[in-house]
Amino acid sequence: MLGITAIVVSLGTLFTIVFQTNLIRKQQYASVLPYLEIWPRIQPTSFKLIVMNNGIGPAFIDDVKIHFQDSVYEADPRIFTFQVIKKKEDVSFYYSTLKKGRLLPAGEVIELIGVEEDSVNARKLYNWFGTDTLELEVTYKSVYDERWSTRGIGAEPIKLN
Repeated sequence: MLGITAIVVSLGTLFTIVFQTNLIRKQQYASVLPYLEIWPRIQPTSFKLIVMNNGIGPAFIDDVKIHFQDSVYEADPRIFTFQVIKKKEDVSFYYSTLKKGRLLPAGEVIELIGVEEDSVNARKLYNWFGTDTLELEVTYKSVYDERWSTRGIGAEPIKLN
């Protein structure tokens, strides 16, 4: 009887240790979770396309794509604007790059493309980036190599693995 009690207590202890280890692992993963969002900032004379990390951990950019019509461009908004938009219409803008290997710390906001004090160019950029004309997709990793992807304005990130 004493042997059976010892085995039951040992199994209970083992179960508790495994359960606590699993909780600790989940807590560690959650404590470094990046959460990227893509949003336009629109005013009458300005437009900005921003990507922000609203998570509590850094995001390591893995891939940036733009989905336009039936094509996928392996490019950030700056390159897409120079390669596609400027061929269709004249537009002036400022930009920042978002490419593989870039680190986006928690709380960081990057203005990917924008224009200020120019309602004509602000409207042009809004028509491209602020509507459903195209979708920006950013794939990124956490410090634990969990892969995430966010695609489109205001979309929630999706865990890939």
